Amino acid sequence: MIAILLSLLAAAPAQTPLRPAQAILDDYANAIGGREAWQWLRSVHVKRALTVTGQGASGSEEHWATADGKNRSESTLRDVGTFRQGSDGRVFWSQDPVFGLRKLEGAEQEDAHINAAWNAEPDLASLYLAIRSVPVPKQTAAETSTSLECVELQKRQGKPSVLCFDGKTHLRVVQTGVQPSPGGDIPYRLVFGDWRTVKGIKTWYLEKMTAGPTTMEGRITSLVFDEKIPASRFKMPEPP
Repeated sequence: MIAILLSLLAAAPAQTPLRPAQAILDDYANAIGGREAWQWLRSVHVKRALTVTGQGASGSEEHWATADGKNRSESTLRDVGTFRQGSDGRVFWSQDPVFGLRKLEGAEQEDAHINAAWNAEPDLASLYLAIRSVPVPKQTAAETSTSLECVELQKRQGKPSVLCFDGKTHLRVVQTGVQPSPGGDIPYRLVFGDWRTVKGIKTWYLEKMTAGPTTMEGRITSLVFDEKIPASRFKMPEPP
């Protein structure tokens, strides 16, 4: 039996060792312009066109963020309603047609904090409790022909996500994880594309998100840095 096991091990193909997670993230930081290029930015205002694939639904999204930790996103889908989420730097909140106006706590607050962190792309590791290199998930490998390097991002609260980068360009390609919500955890998949350089930094203009049977595409139509944004925009709305 031992001889058979040894012969099988000898015949098995050698596994390529995974690069350290921090090295992968450092390559990503350099690919998008480097930390120094990002540190001069003070605010961002983004507009996106939204399309729900296969359903004919469309809408728009607007996002504001400032270097002192304030942010707000507002998405409107035709025949569905308006969804808002934001933070004044202290309180994270959400407002939508299903669950109304809420102050976010626990895993939802942690997720909102990560998604809204100011210019975190060049220093992703700082947002997470721990990071580690992982093999490319089987489903992700089956859905792309690109050579990928993947990092598992462990949150302080909630389930981890896996972010995979192009092995040559070092840019984001796909992210998988679980979105916490009042109705339960929602598995999702994000695909990034159409990378462009603006003011010395590189960012994706196309994002596709799949959650359950629904896929939504968001495409940037306007990206403006360093405009003045009033602090009142980020305050939690008053209850109706």
